Amino acid sequence: MHRAASREFIAGCRDEAPLLLGAIPFGMLYGISSLAAGVPAWLAQLASAVVFAGAAQLVIVQMLAAGAGLMPTALTSGLLNVRHLLYSASMAGYLAHLPRRWRMVLAYLLTDEAYAVAVLHYQAREASADPDMRHWYFLGAGFTLWFAWQLSTAFGLVFGAAIPPEWELEFAVPLTFIALLTLLLRERAGQAAAMVAGAAALLLAALPFKLGLVIAIITGLAAGVWTARRLERVA
Repeated sequence: MHRAASREFIAGCRDEAPLLLGAIPFGMLYGISSLAAGVPAWLAQLASAVVFAGAAQLVIVQMLAAGAGLMPTALTSGLLNVRHLLYSASMAGYLAHLPRRWRMVLAYLLTDEAYAVAVLHYQAREASADPDMRHWYFLGAGFTLWFAWQLSTAFGLVFGAAIPPEWELEFAVPLTFIALLTLLLRERAGQAAAMVAGAAALLLAALPFKLGLVIAIITGLAAGVWTARRLERVA
């Protein structure tokens, strides 16, 4: 591996590591919830490796446990991941020059946490005359989260029954997104996205199947994109 690529990869792993504080108990909660919903352990672990979408995975097993039908479950989980289209659009300008194999790998690793650190890294560092190795940073961040998610899922599946209820692993979900907010609220676009998403989530909390949360995510990201473009025109 090129020395610059190695530095970028390690930097991505290092910068992603603090976000594991929320991701690891999140993965454990998913593993425990999967068993409680009657999902076989092997299938729950396979979903973590193939689907790799924490919030959607947790919603699916919770809806299965509640007896929801296939269509509502598929629709809710699909809508919950619509935000990744906006993440992809945000990153496309930085990654368009890469070969397809690279774009496919990075698309697979694109999560809330990986996007948060990667996009800030891309924005902070303009490409120099040297070969652009920043995609290795993205790879390091995404791989770190993927690896931790697999281990934490397995831990929840194997040791879930022995974890005391007093641990209250449910705190991991809001903790994860609070950690992301500390990264993304540094700029006006992130502040606008947070304000709009927060307001929408409160106003639409009564909608079924967590659709209020999905709409809040989409409107918040749209507000962030609109704000960023407006600031670019003003500048």
